[in-house]
Amino acid sequence: MIQLPTPMRAILIRVGVDQTFGQWNAPCNPGTGEFVYVPIPQDKPNAEGLAKHYPPMISPALATFSARNGAKIRLPNQLLGRRMHLDPDFDYLTYGDTATRGRKLLGFHEDDWIMFYAGLCSVQASSRLVYGLIGLLVVDCVRRVADVPPFEHDWNAHTRLLDRTDTDIVVTGKPGLSGRFSRYLEIAEFRNRCYRVRQDLLEAWGGLSVNDGWIQRSANPPLFLNPSRFAEWLRPRLPKLQATNNPVALLDEPTCTSLPEAGPQPVSTAESSSGVE
Repeated sequence: MIQLPTPMRAILIRVGVDQTFGQWNAPCNPGTGEFVYVPIPQDKPNAEGLAKHYPPMISPALATFSARNGAKIRLPNQLLGRRMHLDPDFDYLTYGDTATRGRKLLGFHEDDWIMFYAGLCSVQASSRLVYGLIGLLVVDCVRRVADVPPFEHDWNAHTRLLDRTDTDIVVTGKPGLSGRFSRYLEIAEFRNRCYRVRQDLLEAWGGLSVNDGWIQRSANPPLFLNPSRFAEWLRPRLPKLQATNNPVALLDEPTCTSLPEAGPQPVSTAESSSGVE
């Protein structure tokens, strides 16, 4: 069994394509917890040979998911010819951010946690929007882009850029303690006109540094107010950690992993992602 260290700091960061960045939500199956990780699109050019395009990396994952779940999910036309901002990159266990949005990460140290969540679309009949935890980085080191050696430039979206910003931040996770979740853990409900972390989870986690669990995309990702309590909550629920962005082989964990529902859920996949609470 994996023995996760207890973090002094932990942060919750939204990642993945959505209605604002990409005009699409990646698929998930609430009955099994399976999902496909699809990064947001990128407009900035990459250094030679470092671009990551959607079809070669995402289409096989969608095909595997579709075959396992009796669905026909393909990349939408608006993503077919675009580059991905592949961040986090679970193949290399890295996450990058700008100096402004990622400023809190400069205070992170070894064994602190970065939790990732995404807005996914259920392939079940309701096609509802699902917010779930999809991955974890247990911090090994935090560096500025200027300090990342050239042989690591293909390990993160911020170091793959043609015009790199030296003050951007790159976090590397510890192997064996970090990775993509083999199944997502559902965490949100529609409450007070937007999606928020479920009230029972806010209490179990010890709270977030954001108003009433507001978790839609933000320029100011929330911190866990009590990282050790969150760690206690996660440990017995921790899915298998995978050092890959999307496995294309059959998974070995077919059991249901959605947490019990709390409160009504809208069936539309429309979402608002502007503003900060």
